[in-house]
Amino acid sequence: MIFFSKVEAAFTVPTRGCVIVPTAVTTTVHIGEAIQLRSPHGDVIDTRIVGIELIKNLSVPCEVGLMLSKEVAKEDVPLNAEIWINDSK
Repeated sequence: MIFFSKVEAAFTVPTRGCVIVPTAVTTTVHIGEAIQLRSPHGDVIDTRIVGIELIKNLSVPCEVGLMLSKEVAKEDVPLNAEIWINDSK
């Protein structure tokens, strides 16, 4: 596993699912890539990136959001959860 970032924000897109916003993008990720979310409390969620969203906000030029598989809800992902990329191919 390779550390990617921490979760800065999470929100729900109706009919599509949960999107997480990383604090900083440190490497490339791809749609279909397996990731692991590790909460500050020790909970672990294995999931996949099913989409990459560009988020426009007036305070920053552009941010990236990672759409997760539908089994993961916004409530499952606490702020500051660690995002790890499964590097086994």
